[in-house]
Amino acid sequence: MVTLTIDRQIELYSKSLLEALLKVSDYRLDEAVAEKIAYQYAKQLDYSDAMLMHVGVTTVASNLVSKIKSEYFNA
Repeated sequence: MVTLTIDRQIELYSKSLLEALLKVSDYRLDEAVAEKIAYQYAKQLDYSDAMLMHVGVTTVASNLVSKIKSEYFNA
């Protein structure tokens, strides 16, 4: 079994979440904003929690997109 450092876990999760945020928003969410949100969210996760693996990034992205102010979306 490969053990990832916390920094690597954050990097991997934030990249996946970034892609999901862009996809869920139909690529209307500003990419810089999506990247910042994904990284901040990924930093707050408890990677030792087994429940993390049961919630997909698309579900997380859908929940986050609904809370993002409309001014951060491109027309």
